[in-house]
Amino acid sequence: MGNLKMVFRGTHAFTFDLPSTAEVEGEDYRTVDVPGFEAVCAFSRLDQLQATDEPAFTHAQAICVTEIEDWDFRGGEFASVLVLPEAVRWVLCFPVACGDGVHYALQARAIELDGDNVFYTFASLASAALFSASVQAVPDLDSLKFLTTQPGDKLTVIHAKDWSWDEGRNTVYIQPWDIPKIEFVVASDVSVF
Repeated sequence: MGNLKMVFRGTHAFTFDLPSTAEVEGEDYRTVDVPGFEAVCAFSRLDQLQATDEPAFTHAQAICVTEIEDWDFRGGEFASVLVLPEAVRWVLCFPVACGDGVHYALQARAIELDGDNVFYTFASLASAALFSASVQAVPDLDSLKFLTTQPGDKLTVIHAKDWSWDEGRNTVYIQPWDIPKIEFVVASDVSVF
């Protein structure tokens, strides 16, 4: 898992489709196609992909990849990367809301996401009984690469009263009695490539 990376894209609909080319202005200021697609390396930077003349994204794609390539899409201050389709391992699509200043956040109903003790994991609706055992989760969307997932899993938000870190401090383990609230993001889904 150490070589996996997370990247993020915004979409205007729930979709697993990933573009096969991205457009970039070359040195002679012509727009050219490059193989792959543009993405950002942190969910908090999703707003950087938002064009000023387009409506806000309604969904985000969290994409687990084996490698990324640095690419100067829009200038040195812009931190986007090029992702080749063959590097994609899985895609999670989930709804987002756009707040003040075009900052995107996961749409959740039951749990305040900006509060303390909030974690994320994957689960299917059929596996809700799994929460009778210890749950492995991560503290932010950028760390989803440390979890395993299956096709059809839902993004799941957990509010925990207590937890313990794993040895590498990448994931936490939460006991079922320490979970007062759990929310399946029903409008989310995983596709494995």
